Amino acid sequence: EGELVNEEAKMQISFKVPLIERDLLVLGDSFYFGFTLQSFWQVYNRESSAPFRETSYQPEFFYTMPFGITREGRGAALRLGAEHQSNGQSNALSRSWNRVYTQFFYARENYLISLRPWYRLPEEKKDGPLDASGDDNPDIDDYMGYFELQAVVERRKYEYSLLLRNNLRGENHGAIELGVSFPLWGRVRGYAPYFNGYGESLIDYNYRSQRFGVGV
Repeated sequence: EGELVNEEAKMQISFKVPLIERDLLVLGDSFYFGFTLQSFWQVYNRESSAPFRETSYQPEFFYTMPFGITREGRGAALRLGAEHQSNGQSNALSRSWNRVYTQFFYARENYLISLRPWYRLPEEKKDGPLDASGDDNPDIDDYMGYFELQAVVERRKYEYSLLLRNNLRGENHGAIELGVSFPLWGRVRGYAPYFNGYGESLIDYNYRSQRFGVGV
């Protein structure tokens, strides 16, 4: 295989589908199936025929319910979910994990804050590095952390976002992402993120990376 280059394209497609058409437990709640596909494409790497460095797949089921403050201009919600994430590779390149999570949302006027702690479902150890069954990445929690904090603020049609992850241990592994979203034309918006930390892609969850991008 050829060497990778620093410049590449990141693409993501996400959707969710409601699985019930009426309130389940409380007024305004719902149960969903969601799916996210994320790819890192070495589009500028002509010497290696512009390969896809990594593609990950993330199906999930989650339940969302409003609670607490529901006045005009503010609100809160609780989400309970279970998700799987993997890159579809085999042997030494295989990465995957399963987790259950709780997510709290609070929104008021022009900002939103969410906190999502999770628990990774344990897997059996591999007998060897080339064993098809067993845990592909037993230390992924040490780098991806145990929670994710997000905040978004809107001002004059611009949206500023913050994402934080941490493992709350001495190594202080985790990640920070800062982003700004801005209007282009119609419903199309531009987005400029800066990322520093671990776990932006699943294949290199245990390598620290720093990235800046511009896209739509």
